[in-house]
Amino acid sequence: MLSVDQFLRLISMPAIVVAFLIASQVSGGGIFQSAQAHMTDK
Repeated sequence: MLSVDQFLRLISMPAIVVAFLIASQVSGGGIFQSAQAHMTDK
């Protein structure tokens, strides 16, 4: 059985990724879209 520490670590990793994706969607594309725009300008 998982210990509490392992369980919290397992839950927190996807939560961080999901939070980052939601933040990037809310900010209108976020980092990925602005990086892609810089790439296409050159």
